[in-house]
Amino acid sequence: MAKILADRDVRRLFGTVIVNGDDKRINPNGLELRLGNQVLFHSTGEEKRLAPGQVLRIGSGEMAVINSLERIDFRPETTAQLFPDAMLMAWITPTTTIMREGVIQVTTKVDAGFHGVLNWGIRNSSAKPLLLEYGEPIFKLTIMLLNGDEVPEVPYGARPTDMYQDSDGIVRSARRIKADIPSEKIVSSSFEKLDPKKQLREAGHPFDHIGTELVNLDGKFEVVSRDVLLLKTQFQDRTTELKDKIEKETTTLAGKLDKTQDHILDRVELLLDRRLYTLIGSLIGVIALLYAGITFLRERNVSTDILVSTATVFGVTALIVVFILYRKADPRA
Repeated sequence: MAKILADRDVRRLFGTVIVNGDDKRINPNGLELRLGNQVLFHSTGEEKRLAPGQVLRIGSGEMAVINSLERIDFRPETTAQLFPDAMLMAWITPTTTIMREGVIQVTTKVDAGFHGVLNWGIRNSSAKPLLLEYGEPIFKLTIMLLNGDEVPEVPYGARPTDMYQDSDGIVRSARRIKADIPSEKIVSSSFEKLDPKKQLREAGHPFDHIGTELVNLDGKFEVVSRDVLLLKTQFQDRTTELKDKIEKETTTLAGKLDKTQDHILDRVELLLDRRLYTLIGSLIGVIALLYAGITFLRERNVSTDILVSTATVFGVTALIVVFILYRKADPRA
């Protein structure tokens, strides 16, 4: 039956089966694996490197693939140096410290014959960012010794489908999916038709809290939207009413201006006629009076000098009278 290696046996593996291991991270039944120098963010597809002293930040709800600082060598020729006629395999489990911080990690195994740097996924399901320092222990490696018929006939790395042998850093998934799958050949649930708010409420913490807040916020937005719509309708009604009133007042004012203009033109025409008639009448009167006066004086045998003087005085007087009459006919006088 497979045997779980104790701390003393794990320590013997350093330098051969386990490369770059930390003796201080050996626990009673395994070894704590530390955060390595590379990370792949699933949300953006970005692959970044870490250096000693740097800290990895994984946001709330974010999924990342990280690698181990240690290198594992479970190849038959390596394990035979310590355990003849036997092979090693291991289980990778999360540390309880990381689990207590709301982080979801998968449990997986390392097959007999594997050689390379380990990759594993880590999802931050907490409500705050997860900070991991370069070289910080995250996973536990529980190593099992295989004997007899537990030893596989074909170890990992001997088959052409073993894509992750001799891995270094982050190795992306080797699975390939057809890009042109007909829709009638796809079987799925109606998940895409579900209410996103309901999905959040049923997703667990912190997403259920976010979903509840969004529902409450959405209700407030609906109230605000109705108020804004009411104000907008009232504003449009008032604008239409004001526009109609302005158009009506403009039409009325234009009509009054036209009537006033016509009245003023009529008055001006009447006044001009009065002034013209007054002027012509006055001139005719003056000429008539002047003629009558000259005729009267000639009949009395008045001398020419007296006649001229008298006509001049009479003419000037007549012009003054005409001017006075003209002024009275002027509406500005």
